[in-house]
Amino acid sequence: MSTAPVVNMLWIGNSLGRIEHLSIASFLGNGHRVRVHAYGDIQGLPSKVELAEAETTVPYELMAALRHQETGSFALASDYFRYRLQETGAGLWSDLDVVCLKPLVIDSDSLFGMENKRKINGAILYLEAGLPITTELAGLFRENFIPRWTRLKYALPLKVGGVFGRNFGPADLPWGTYGPLAITALARKHGLFRKAKPRDVFYPLRFRHAQSIFDPAASLDNVLTERTVTIHLWNEALKELKKTVPPHGSPLAKLLTEFGV
Repeated sequence: MSTAPVVNMLWIGNSLGRIEHLSIASFLGNGHRVRVHAYGDIQGLPSKVELAEAETTVPYELMAALRHQETGSFALASDYFRYRLQETGAGLWSDLDVVCLKPLVIDSDSLFGMENKRKINGAILYLEAGLPITTELAGLFRENFIPRWTRLKYALPLKVGGVFGRNFGPADLPWGTYGPLAITALARKHGLFRKAKPRDVFYPLRFRHAQSIFDPAASLDNVLTERTVTIHLWNEALKELKKTVPPHGSPLAKLLTEFGV
């Protein structure tokens, strides 16, 4: 009988929210060890969770440099952190807005899934340390470099600025450049695209329907299939709703009850 692999997560802050606690509880409930990487202590972290020093993987100074200037989001920094974890052989990665319904199994040198018909998402990610894609993903984050999948309307101003000596970095490129777009492009380049799991395995809930988890009239039964292993709750779509208590009978309320959160 195989053992469920350890799941690596990242949290920047001193306390977790309701959805983050749900994510952790769901992985623990399905037999995974959970390792949360952080830049300090986290209040209320479950005793079964392993707390890892994130500074040893990526110094906070570099994470801060990758932070989005307008919104303060660490999404880009999180992309780099997960790729560095893969490069160092730390193992399976999950975002903290993913709910685990069944144990994840690593049966190949890579594990990821389709977000839609064209794009791979990295909220669930495993790449062997020695794979060329692993090294290339981590190496994307450098000054004055424009990934080839960047649309011309975004790339051109940066190229023109470069002619006049203006430097730019990863944080100056569009949202998603180093996330799903990068994984998708490089999975195609390195012949791994066909290994991506179908959308219903990891991402049965579409981004545009994310807020339905707060709707008592909605049901996840409409999107789950026999193959579904996780549900991505799309934290970016729930920024305001996360501040509220999910209504009784809503899909989120039911998940919180199911996993004892």
